[in-house]
Amino acid sequence: MRVKQWLVLLLVLCCAAVLFAGGKQEQTEVAVDEGKPYAGVTIRVIAEQQNPTLAMQKQIPKFEELTGIKVDLEMGPMDNVVSKEVLALESRSGAYDIISTPYQFLGQFVVNDYLQSIDPFLDNEDLRLENFDRNDLIAGMVSASGEWKGVNYGIPSNTCIMLMFYRKDFFDNADEQTAFKAKYGYALEPAVNWEQYRDMAEFFTRKAGATLAGEVLKTDSYGVSIAGKRHDAMTCEWLNYAWSFGGGIFNESGELIMDSARNVEALEYFKEMAKFSPPGVSNNTWDELTTQMQQGIVAMQIQWNDCAPSVEDPSASKVAGMVGYAAIPQGKAPAAHYGAWTYFIPKDAPNPEAAWLFLQWVNTYEVQKAIALEGGFPVLTSVFEDPDLSKKLPYWQGSLAAYKISSKRPRIPEWNTMNNEMMLELSKVIAGEQTAAQALGNLQSKYKDLLKGQLPITYQ
Repeated sequence: MRVKQWLVLLLVLCCAAVLFAGGKQEQTEVAVDEGKPYAGVTIRVIAEQQNPTLAMQKQIPKFEELTGIKVDLEMGPMDNVVSKEVLALESRSGAYDIISTPYQFLGQFVVNDYLQSIDPFLDNEDLRLENFDRNDLIAGMVSASGEWKGVNYGIPSNTCIMLMFYRKDFFDNADEQTAFKAKYGYALEPAVNWEQYRDMAEFFTRKAGATLAGEVLKTDSYGVSIAGKRHDAMTCEWLNYAWSFGGGIFNESGELIMDSARNVEALEYFKEMAKFSPPGVSNNTWDELTTQMQQGIVAMQIQWNDCAPSVEDPSASKVAGMVGYAAIPQGKAPAAHYGAWTYFIPKDAPNPEAAWLFLQWVNTYEVQKAIALEGGFPVLTSVFEDPDLSKKLPYWQGSLAAYKISSKRPRIPEWNTMNNEMMLELSKVIAGEQTAAQALGNLQSKYKDLLKGQLPITYQ
């Protein structure tokens, strides 16, 4: 089932909505003024090493001064972090007080009784931080990222979404505009549908020695770059196409539709984009896509918005200030992949109360805005609506547009296995080892076996 979260509509139109039962509660000062009862406690936190985490790390001394709680923050690549988290949870080792995890693991973790509900903490005024306003949390984001069957288990740590990155200087060049219209019959503007995206990918793919935006190319330049490695990055990107083409994993009734004609069309389109990408597509994750955009060798890509700060970093990017950001092109259905990481407190966390103080602190306005200014995406209405961010961050408005059409992955316990199978089958298509129809037929069969007795999936 394609589940849509109208996140920004909730943000803009329902700012007063209460996320949890009950009205706005009177907030009390943190126990700092009562002797810092958790002073000297050390909490262990693990999270992916990415812009939002690095930004949060800079703020940690403020939390330590406020509460006396020490924070031991462990970071690493996504795969390593998730593997460590799963190992710690399965072994009940009590290794971590807080884990930051992609939201699609929620069902698996809840079914295995790995997580504490945060509902008792939310209702405990003795543990309430003065500046934490639970009514400022965006209901749709928290529900999509941390709620399972009416129970709240976590709060998003980074609410990222996929955008279209494009070279503004290419699109704004008068010569390129004239040449494009002469060839394709319509104006050169950021693509709003997949037919346009394909035309523009073809148009901007050029060999060394050709002229592009008034400059003679010293190296080959490419229309797009795609994530074709057997990795989560590939399934993340392809699901945008699948949803937008009118396909997906489940239909509205919860039945499997992996082998649908629309999914086949979406996968064939994804493979075609490899023709307009730099060589080595099968090695690309979001990291390689970021590097290719930074190097100035691609005109467009479908990419996570939390990679934009790296593209805008003049110390690392040749194209800082030259890139535009928009909602991805659309097909039969509006879609943009929502991909939050969520902070959870494990069942065996040694210091759950201290961990809860940290989760509140990281979701205060001051901290969330500081993180947003360095590449993170908040879960607070007040931060999303802060005009200062729209002025300073070139990707902010494009992100807001994308949140309006967001779609999320299934969170069922079987999703990790399903995703691994999807990586395998899609990578074979990119490598030319099988057709799109064969890959999706294989997935339909594998998923039916895996979910035997559970279909249709009515909650995900």
